[in-house]
Amino acid sequence: MKRTLLVIPHYNDTERLKPFLAELLSGLSGHISILISDDGSTRQEREKLLSIYEKSRIQPGTSTLDLLPPIFTSNNTGKGGAIIRGWEHREGFHQLAFVDADGAVIAGEIMRAEAFFNSGKTGADALFCSRVKMLGRTVSRSLKRHLSGRVFATLVSIAGNVPAYDTQCGLKIIKTAAYEKVRPYLQTEGFSFDVELLLLLLEQGFEVEEFPVDWHDVKGSKVNLLKDSLQMTLEVFRIKRRIWKRRKTAVTGIKQP
Repeated sequence: MKRTLLVIPHYNDTERLKPFLAELLSGLSGHISILISDDGSTRQEREKLLSIYEKSRIQPGTSTLDLLPPIFTSNNTGKGGAIIRGWEHREGFHQLAFVDADGAVIAGEIMRAEAFFNSGKTGADALFCSRVKMLGRTVSRSLKRHLSGRVFATLVSIAGNVPAYDTQCGLKIIKTAAYEKVRPYLQTEGFSFDVELLLLLLEQGFEVEEFPVDWHDVKGSKVNLLKDSLQMTLEVFRIKRRIWKRRKTAVTGIKQP
């Protein structure tokens, strides 16, 4: 059985994380280990997180192998930074994954995506889950959030020529071997982490597949849809420029300014 390390990036979000973690511990298979990567939360939130961890690991049916001790950093670097730090604990795991702490993607959908990834029905090296309204799938979010998301997806597509419907859905799975190939080039620690990960995987010749999942809005999002979308679009330009410069250097041997 392939082992999966599931990282949950966390920043001052224990109110939403607590019920979601309980759901994960009762709904995920034992070969999936959960690691919460805290991203510079307040002292009070860190204490709450440790309390949640201690209480969760002694619940009936929960082993310490399922729920790893949370990791902490003093600075708030961003969602991507929290995921990268979590994935540094990848030794012994065949696959890496992350899921947002809000519980918008439930445990059953994580298991369905992971089962598909390991079913032999896909040759993909990474699975980028997406919020696509289609027959058999449920996507529940406000009109404002849907329209803002589509505007951002369009901007990202234009800025980075990104061939994906939805880069920002909070569930992704990747083969550890593929991640290790792109890890040296990952620099984005904010919300554009997903876009850089996708572009680097494609640049290195890995296959990425989008996988539709059920998704529902959960109150308490820290994303400012207008401000963050603009910042993320600018970051996508920078990501593309870094990739272009590295390619240029590889071909000519000359560093670009």
